[in-house]
Amino acid sequence: MKVLLVDDTRTLLSLIQVYLMGWQMEFVEAKDGTEGLARAREHKPALVISDVRMPGLDGFELCAAIRADPILHKTPIVLLTSLADDASRKKGKLVGATAFLTKPVSVEELRKTVGGILQLPARR
Repeated sequence: MKVLLVDDTRTLLSLIQVYLMGWQMEFVEAKDGTEGLARAREHKPALVISDVRMPGLDGFELCAAIRADPILHKTPIVLLTSLADDASRKKGKLVGATAFLTKPVSVEELRKTVGGILQLPARR
């Protein structure tokens, strides 16, 4: 299954892949929301994990664009952000995020969230 990772920080992209090791996943990467939307349309991933704060199209805008796309609109989206305030969480729900996780995210929290969304067996 393909998982699209969208973040302007290379380190976080690598870390997420390490956190999700053990499940049969193919990772597709994008450095910002604009590239992320193009890659989502090209690869039709099973899941999108995106940072919120990025140059150009941010994670909220990417989420809204995916929800507006007739082919991608049901794709689960996990937003990762250092924005922990209630307004950001509400905005994430408003644009259709499936889950909203605050950085730094723990390996357990990310695995539990992704595993639950994709109905994958528990990992240790």
